[in-house]
Amino acid sequence: MPVLYVLVIAGVGDLRVEHVVLVLVVLGLSAFGPRARAFLSDITPYVLVALGYDMVRYARRVFVTAERVTGCQLREFELSTLAVSPGVTLQDWFQLHHAPFWDVVFAVPYTVFAFLALLYSAYLYFVDRPRMRRYLWAFAIANFISFGMWMAFPAAPPWYVRAHGCHVSMTDLPSAAGLLRVDQLFGIHYYQGLYSRAASVFGAMPSMHCAYPMLGLLTAWRAASWKTRPIHILYAVTMFVGSNYLDHHWLWDGIAGVTLATVSVWLSGKLLGEGRRPVAAPADTTLRAA
Repeated sequence: MPVLYVLVIAGVGDLRVEHVVLVLVVLGLSAFGPRARAFLSDITPYVLVALGYDMVRYARRVFVTAERVTGCQLREFELSTLAVSPGVTLQDWFQLHHAPFWDVVFAVPYTVFAFLALLYSAYLYFVDRPRMRRYLWAFAIANFISFGMWMAFPAAPPWYVRAHGCHVSMTDLPSAAGLLRVDQLFGIHYYQGLYSRAASVFGAMPSMHCAYPMLGLLTAWRAASWKTRPIHILYAVTMFVGSNYLDHHWLWDGIAGVTLATVSVWLSGKLLGEGRRPVAAPADTTLRAA
């Protein structure tokens, strides 16, 4: 699949370095013996997500139009259901009550979340490969559902409505929103540059920022100890609050992301046959007594 996709991309003149790297990795792993092929099989969900995310760039040109983007409607729905006070959303309140300390705190999960998914998978590969497979397939299912939702229900984030009102234009540029305060605090342009390269402005619903930590939390819940489970919970809560604090998502975006993660973890369990494994026969009572 990666080879075929890259050939098509090359044919339309849009080949990039990351396409070539992906194909070389896949071909290399498939050629170096059974252990390498087993590893390739394990990371197949991640490869599929990489391909899918790249294809979304082309699908958006067809399915996402200004007339179909939901912006002010989401704000009105939030005001009618989860308002902090009359006419004030949680995002509005945070715009009036922010501080450099909290800017930095909430910037941390936003900075690491994409890399953390890959690093966490690598960690699980060495300590718990069945859980790694469950996590990666849940990761893939969640992403592909979100791709479909972005096409079916393109949604503007809070910062966009704040900046442009109810008028939607496909030429408007992405923004780092509250993360620009972190750039200003440290005299850098990291977040400004990062978000200027975003594939689309109108992918707020569901919030994958909120979904990713929940995928880790839910797939680790049974296996995690009292030491590690709070880390998963803290990461999920910080990301959820931060997505609103930084003006990147509505509360309903985050709720949709959490729901998506829950459904995806359940579906990955069904896909991998969890709960249908044969139960080991009990040991002989004489031996157990000994």
